[in-house]
Amino acid sequence: MFFHEITKIFAVLYLIYLEVINKNLIFATYLRQPMNKDSFLHKAFDLYYDGFRSMRLGKTLWAIILIKLVIIFAILKVFFFPNFLKEHAQGDESGYVANELLDRAK
Repeated sequence: MFFHEITKIFAVLYLIYLEVINKNLIFATYLRQPMNKDSFLHKAFDLYYDGFRSMRLGKTLWAIILIKLVIIFAILKVFFFPNFLKEHAQGDESGYVANELLDRAK
């Protein structure tokens, strides 16, 4: 009796395995279809992909640039650029801006 149940389990697992293989083959044949390599998007993507893949010094420079941008926009903004409008408007930002514009126009 135990052997019969194990045989059923293996049969079900084998059928599941065949189904997965069949789906992967269908997906793999879909991926193997030739791309239209004459399109502008493919040429632009290929240009940048090959360029970034082959650069050594450029990757380091891009990392430095990204670190600088994070420092400028995240850290410096928080500490050195306070929210002037929030401090002076006291909840009515649009009214404060309108009054300042009208007062400066006089």
